[in-house]
Amino acid sequence: MKIGKIIAGAILAAGVVTTVSAADGATIFKRCIVCHGKSAEKVPPGGSIVSATLSAEEIKESLRLYKTDKSHGGKMKVSMQAQMKTLSEEDIDAVADYIFTNFHIAK
Repeated sequence: MKIGKIIAGAILAAGVVTTVSAADGATIFKRCIVCHGKSAEKVPPGGSIVSATLSAEEIKESLRLYKTDKSHGGKMKVSMQAQMKTLSEEDIDAVADYIFTNFHIAK
């Protein structure tokens, strides 16, 4: 019973740390690099669009759709949906603005 409380406390503390560092686009983007590349320059597995070619608003819209619309996305949409579960609206804005500001590639 005591171990369960310790584990629950650790999980809660981790959530608080995540919330405190929330809305840091650079930190959030580190989770994206594996599939999207260091500069959001890669087409992700199962995807068809390079994120760096999108406007900040297009990125925000797509990320919000992954969070709310289970039919949105390509073959790997389940992976993106799982990532979006942990992001707040503020986080989504921050990471989209970070990608656009730092890596945008004109179409």
